Amino acid sequence: MTTRVLFAVPEPLGMVDIKVVSEAARAATLAQNRAGATRLEAAHVLVEQYARLDQADSRPAYARLDPQARARDHLASACQLTCWHAARLVTAGVQIHRRLPRLRSTVDRGLVPEQLAVDIACRLADVPDSIVTDVEDDVMARIAEDLAGGDRPGRPAVDSLIDDSVRRHDPATADESEAAAAEARTVRFRRARNGMATMWAKLSATDAELLRSRIETDATAASRDGLTGTMDQLRADALAALAVYAPAGRASATNRAGGDGVDVDGIELGDVALGADLPRPTVGNAAAAGQPIRISVIAAASRGLPNRVEFVHGTYSSFEWLCRELLEGDDASVRFELLDPAPGALDSPEHALRYVITPAMAERIRLRDGTCRHPGCSVAARDCDVDHVIAFNRTDPELGGPTAEWNLMCLCRKHHREKTFGTNAYRLGPLGDLVITTDTGHEHRTRPRGPLARARDDIREREWDEFADRLIGDDGLLTNPPGADRRRPRGRPA
Repeated sequence: MTTRVLFAVPEPLGMVDIKVVSEAARAATLAQNRAGATRLEAAHVLVEQYARLDQADSRPAYARLDPQARARDHLASACQLTCWHAARLVTAGVQIHRRLPRLRSTVDRGLVPEQLAVDIACRLADVPDSIVTDVEDDVMARIAEDLAGGDRPGRPAVDSLIDDSVRRHDPATADESEAAAAEARTVRFRRARNGMATMWAKLSATDAELLRSRIETDATAASRDGLTGTMDQLRADALAALAVYAPAGRASATNRAGGDGVDVDGIELGDVALGADLPRPTVGNAAAAGQPIRISVIAAASRGLPNRVEFVHGTYSSFEWLCRELLEGDDASVRFELLDPAPGALDSPEHALRYVITPAMAERIRLRDGTCRHPGCSVAARDCDVDHVIAFNRTDPELGGPTAEWNLMCLCRKHHREKTFGTNAYRLGPLGDLVITTDTGHEHRTRPRGPLARARDDIREREWDEFADRLIGDDGLLTNPPGADRRRPRGRPA
């Protein structure tokens, strides 16, 4: 083994020249920036090549793929990127090489980090051609000055610079951008570690301020009334309390400004009491309010593991917690689904020869995959199509493409189109491991990450541990080494 020495330490001082270290870091940064410029150019060239192939394609319009989408999917696999990052890389590469000459000059010289260049180019992609040159000049002059002074602007600063420049050069466009931004409002939830989840929201500034004020008021009141916890924890509790439904037939809660049961300006506030009595949302409460609660229990008890409760549209928790929540709820109605984790448990010769996938099978595939199976794509399985890997033969179903678990996977609509009309080859293993071979000959592999796949991993790990325990003795040696006499002594049962 060889060790690479980057900085020699002179004796007897035991220190390196700080200037040498700094210059080495600066040189590495310059090289990294130029490598980023190469990747941006590669994204642009890929789009150009796919566009030429598209022009030569004689298929109907519905069967032709967008060149930028093909470049995105290729880079997501080739560069180990998420589809979101790959899409931004493609957008930036096209913008820089087609309509942003000043940014391109700066990028080619390695003066702008790749991620900053991507942020600038993607934001300028929304600026109309009539003013993009003026806006680019304003923004690049300011950013070049900041970078020369050692101050790298973040994405919010870049957005603010571009917004201010657009408003100066074309106020009408700025107003249209604000209206379009309001259409993009959304709230997303994502499973996190240790039984937690994250929530991300994009709201209008007015709505966000009203929500912030509501949460801050409730958390402050709870703190004053002696509820334990930090303010961050109390804010989280106040937000969760908004999920509590009023019992059937009960009027909306008191509006703080308008008195008992009075709505002010048509606004109704949720049923959240102020102070230390912040109510906690429960599964039973949500079910009683008419919300559909579907819960899948993956049957692992037969293999020595506790059953794991999986919420079809959410995260997971313990079976004991769920029972407690339901017992404390008011007339909760919950649908349980017991799933056998064995591969192919729902397969049957009859269903294999039918093109239509049963709801139970589709749900099983979604629970196995968790997300779209294309490399780098994180679209939730519930928003994906369940697709046959080997196309179903409608003329003679017995010739291939059966409707069976080993031949089904989740693909979002854009990657479903890529599979159907593109040139990649797809192979799926019995446990859902997917291998995609591109037209360049590269192979990319993805594994299912849904709750059913996680349960299988747990079972497999448990079984391997038990096998290792039988194979390796307490002294750490093999109990049945090669060459040992495997004949069973007389009188010992099998």
